[in-house]
Amino acid sequence: MRHPKAADLQLEHKDLVLTGQLLVERRWGQPCLAYSVCIQPGADARAGLSGIQECVLTLEPSLLRVPEQALHANLAWLLPVHQEFDRPKDELWQLYGAEWMAILDRILGATDSIRLRFRHLVATDSAIIAVAEEPNLLSALRRKLIPALSIPGSLSAGELVHTTLFRYARPLRDPPTLMRRLAAGVHVAVDVREVLVVRERIFPSLDYEVLRRMSLAPPSPLEARSNGYD
Repeated sequence: MRHPKAADLQLEHKDLVLTGQLLVERRWGQPCLAYSVCIQPGADARAGLSGIQECVLTLEPSLLRVPEQALHANLAWLLPVHQEFDRPKDELWQLYGAEWMAILDRILGATDSIRLRFRHLVATDSAIIAVAEEPNLLSALRRKLIPALSIPGSLSAGELVHTTLFRYARPLRDPPTLMRRLAAGVHVAVDVREVLVVRERIFPSLDYEVLRRMSLAPPSPLEARSNGYD
């Protein structure tokens, strides 16, 4: 079944993509600073997403491809890349990082492993993303974290659980053909067994430091069956 929110997002951006009204990514490869909470696909899932990237690049070779090691899905932004504050981000991290880590430890320590199923490909005016099916437990975890974390900026990483596959370097060569390929979707499962707190240094996650790895509990046998674990 087509994800209604993914379908709505694609419809919202369809005319922009087809008419070339794209946001060219000028920050690509540039130094940045951000602190965030995210998950990363395992090797098999990265390989599946990479295969999709290879296919899409045959249609649009100018796209900026997110490398395998940079593929991730944000759970929450702590100090976002797109926001600045009245103090340097590293100073804010020194002030509040331990408190945020303690809250994450408490909530994630009571959270079971999660399986995400990425089924949808969406082209927005700024990126091409793979979107996970809803409802999913990562979205539920995000809703639990938002009221618990007190941060100086925007915490939300958006409504949809997604991973960015490409950004735009220039106008597309053949937008209708690309849109037809994206409509075929993707079939990649991601088993989330840990959550990472990262410090991003080169946009978009081309260089980053993992500050903490937080393991999630193994699912109960009933939850494992309902979530499709082997």
